[in-house]
Amino acid sequence: MSNMRTNWQRAKELAILLVGLGVIGVVVLVTGVFPVKASSGHWPITAWILDFASDRSVDFHSAGIEPPPLDEPGMIRLGAASYEANCRWCHGRPGLPVPRVPAEMTPSPPYLPTATFHQTPRELFYIIKHGIKFAGMPAWPSRQRDDEIWPLVAFLKSFQDMDDATYLDHIKVGMEIDSATTQLVADACASCHGADGHGRAGDRVPVIAGQNREYLERTLEAFKTGQRHSGIMEPIAARLEAEEIRKLADYFSTQPEHRSDGDSALGSKLASDSELGDPASKPAATPPSDLDQAQKRLYELGETLANHGDGPSKIASCVECHGPSPIDRSAEYPRLEGQPAYYLRHQLHLFAKQNRGGTENADLMHPIADKLSDEQIDALALYYSR
Repeated sequence: MSNMRTNWQRAKELAILLVGLGVIGVVVLVTGVFPVKASSGHWPITAWILDFASDRSVDFHSAGIEPPPLDEPGMIRLGAASYEANCRWCHGRPGLPVPRVPAEMTPSPPYLPTATFHQTPRELFYIIKHGIKFAGMPAWPSRQRDDEIWPLVAFLKSFQDMDDATYLDHIKVGMEIDSATTQLVADACASCHGADGHGRAGDRVPVIAGQNREYLERTLEAFKTGQRHSGIMEPIAARLEAEEIRKLADYFSTQPEHRSDGDSALGSKLASDSELGDPASKPAATPPSDLDQAQKRLYELGETLANHGDGPSKIASCVECHGPSPIDRSAEYPRLEGQPAYYLRHQLHLFAKQNRGGTENADLMHPIADKLSDEQIDALALYYSR
């Protein structure tokens, strides 16, 4: 009986203690006596607990993420351009001191040019995609574009070994600045697309030299409003005024479709539109000689789909909207010939998953992309890229 009274007394005392602590907590909360100022920083024990909890959470939730190869040509350069546009304002860049204002945040962003990365690629991917709460680290602007994050991961993994000159080589393009438009191109576009629109950051970047002006303008507007999804392009387009968008569309649509060194770009794979007849009657193109037998068969499948579609599957031919064709097509649709195979393939997969977005015309692609098999997507990408 005495044990019961003792246990009851202890329970009563514990309840009183908990109520008292609760009252103290409410008083602290309501009065605002607890400081939330960033100027004082965290106590060392608080900083350790937060860092430890963050590291464990990232490790747990990133389990199962499979990184792609990070040595793809152009990948680091594309990541460097993303870093320069979005990250260096808080995390710094080689050759410049720690950014003054972000240094006063609590916690302050790490100065990445000299940081030691203990995170694995999958952990960096998770941090970039989702951000970190209570740390001022934002999430990636587009949840639909995981593919855009990996170049930034590749760049960060190489950052420690990168000197100032190498970094500048990645983000700066030598071009003549003779107008407000060329200055805009240098500032907003050239790091990835090059001064001529033929690209300088690998096959993830589309060729925009000679692309239809209306398509370029409406695409930039879609990026600006978030209708087309891209963590790389949305922040850039959001800073552009309507007149700047028009100037950029005019500039790149009038760039030569062929590189000066003879390499092909838009319109180079096939004959010019004026030389083309009815796609249904023109003879089949000869597959490029550098393809092996399997690739030649894939190329021929792509040619058939592009020019004739697939009647039983109700897949329209690509040339009806995207050319090449002797008939004038709507300039609101992109021309596809000469685009990188990787870019075309990935865009079709995004359409199939309805993760791409775009102008109102993008909805026309969903019923088509949904029906394409992986082999057909690969075939179309190969055909139009060659």
